[in-house]
Amino acid sequence: MPLSTEPPRADYLLLRNDAPGEVREPAGTLRRLWSLLPRETIVEFKSVRRTYRSRDLDRLWGYLSLHYAGAGKRLGQRRDLAGVLLVPSRTRSLDADAAALGLVWRDLAGGYWQLQGAAFALYVVELATVAEAEGDDLLHLLGHGAARTVEARRWLAEQVGAEEIAMAMRELEGFDEVLRTLLKKLPIETLLPALPVDELLAALPPEQRAAGLTPEQRAAGLTPEQRAAGLTPEQRAAGLTPEQRLLLMPDEALRLLPDDYLRALPEDVRAQIRARIGRSL
Repeated sequence: MPLSTEPPRADYLLLRNDAPGEVREPAGTLRRLWSLLPRETIVEFKSVRRTYRSRDLDRLWGYLSLHYAGAGKRLGQRRDLAGVLLVPSRTRSLDADAAALGLVWRDLAGGYWQLQGAAFALYVVELATVAEAEGDDLLHLLGHGAARTVEARRWLAEQVGAEEIAMAMRELEGFDEVLRTLLKKLPIETLLPALPVDELLAALPPEQRAAGLTPEQRAAGLTPEQRAAGLTPEQRAAGLTPEQRLLLMPDEALRLLPDDYLRALPEDVRAQIRARIGRSL
């Protein structure tokens, strides 16, 4: 039976290494990982928001098997292919899947682990631990932390600020979390000049725009007609005194009221009625 109506696709990073085991220059990040990798490596990244889910390890294992089945002649031995799982930290679901697959954790120290017992080498990198152990400020953004130095924040701001890079970065898993972490660290007076007020307000729902405003501030600048728009007659009259409600009546209705009734009203109310209906009271 066909397993899919489309060719199988995978969302991962493929690394090729022409000289496995050799370190030509110091690595800029994940410093202890690169010397472990063979000729080709499939890397899967799990972000804080879309963290590891049950059976994701089975999926990575499937990626490795399918890739090797198509590239076996080029690669040769299974040791020429490895898998790397980048996670903010180990989870119970990851531990359970590793145990179910019969894999054994080998601690490589500093947040690096090897899962032994499979046909391909499998490595797990805990980004939060590696960031702390290696003092890697940018990795803090991908783990559970935040960039601690000005240099890291400046670097990320430069990447986001470059239009061609920013468009590509928006497609990356976890980009939203990284950007949100960066923006939280910036003072509000730095952000506001870069945010046009009209565009900022347009992006907010009405309830957020009005949050924190007093009733007087919400009504400021509105005409009486705008304040009353959408209200039922009962809502418009709510909270008014009987005399104030009386003044809401049309002139034709006021002319029908008995003089004795009108003379009993307060003088200021009678003055307004006299001016409207042209009758002495």
